[in-house]
Amino acid sequence: MKSCIYSLLFCLLLSSCLPEGQRGQKQLSLKDSTDMYVSKKDLSAIVVGYCTPSLSAPFYVALEKAVRENTLHYGMQYLSTDGQGDINKQVLAVEDLLSKGIKVLILNPLDPKALIPVVEKAKSMGVAVFILDSFIDDAAPYISSVVANNQLNGELLGQWVVNHVGKSQLKIAFISGNQGNPVGREKRLGFVRGLADAQLHNENHTSFKIITQGWGGWTNNGGLKAMEDILVAHKDVNVLFAENDAMAIGALKTIKEMGLEGKIAVVGVDGQKEAYALIKKGIYSVTAQNSPDILGGNMVNVVVRYLNDEKGIKQVNYTKSVVIDAENVNQFYNPQSLF
Repeated sequence: MKSCIYSLLFCLLLSSCLPEGQRGQKQLSLKDSTDMYVSKKDLSAIVVGYCTPSLSAPFYVALEKAVRENTLHYGMQYLSTDGQGDINKQVLAVEDLLSKGIKVLILNPLDPKALIPVVEKAKSMGVAVFILDSFIDDAAPYISSVVANNQLNGELLGQWVVNHVGKSQLKIAFISGNQGNPVGREKRLGFVRGLADAQLHNENHTSFKIITQGWGGWTNNGGLKAMEDILVAHKDVNVLFAENDAMAIGALKTIKEMGLEGKIAVVGVDGQKEAYALIKKGIYSVTAQNSPDILGGNMVNVVVRYLNDEKGIKQVNYTKSVVIDAENVNQFYNPQSLF
């Protein structure tokens, strides 16, 4: 565990810990709401195919809806497939879209390397490829991507914990999604970076300890089970950082059942409406916005700009990072939202 912590802290000294898919590329921070681009071309003949990694989580359901509605808004045709949480199935799902004559592929890849061959196949067929929500290796020939600034989200959350939790020593547990996932990696590296930076700024030294890491598979039940395992072995945890709100909400059930509610600061990522509701009740500490509506809208916006031959489209486009806690949650909470 010590070597893990040292490795993470070493990353903080680097100017950037970006994954390969972002190195050396110019980035654009997109607005927090989608300004609808006015297409000068008739796009009714364009067939857009979207492949989601899964539809088992509310986030992915809402993201698919945002991509679909924005695609249809521009008069384009729309097809979608589901990777069902399995890399091999996602590859087959993309191949199915390619067999149906799509002209644009929007891909949310489960793995940064495994989808390279099918993206290369898409390009060879004259299909323009765009990456949404996650990262893909530099070797994949894609046009542009739209992602949340996951490292910055994590960094802002780490700073929030130092400035608001107020423990003399932060004893932190991680619940991560799945091993090898670049989005989760960005979130937790950013979180550690934010912790260290804020403590150095405030106290001129660091005093946090990462006790353990569990794996929750991005789901409520996964977070619940991971937190059970964590608290059996580490009852002194006082901060939980989960890489999405779904796992954090599941973990909170375990925390409550073990009588530790109010003793562990619960930190999540994504801005799920259920997390907002718990923040309003004072039993969930903080989350960071990763809106599927904004991601999907901005992605289709970039696609349409490309189809209109617009110059200067960046390869990596970030959505805005916002931390939501009890002070500002009412600005974001919408009980009617899909996510």
